[in-house]
Amino acid sequence: MTAIIRVAAATLALSIGMAFGPGAAASPAQCKHSASEYAQVIRHFESESARARAAAERNPLFESDVAYYASALAAARACTRTVGPMASR
Repeated sequence: MTAIIRVAAATLALSIGMAFGPGAAASPAQCKHSASEYAQVIRHFESESARARAAAERNPLFESDVAYYASALAAARACTRTVGPMASR
């Protein structure tokens, strides 16, 4: 059961993360998920980012993964700031 939840969380995280191109800023139109979903995505990408950084220290080929996770995290954090105030209304 927990494996299914993890796969679902990873799928959601990747689908949200892929909505933003590298260097793209999150516009309110792109932020279509709830603040709690973005919080889950941020936790997922933070752990993946740490793994990618560790892998990049051993092999520079993983630097692009580090850049991707940094971009996805920035976009998810921007959406959290965008949708966060709406959730409290």
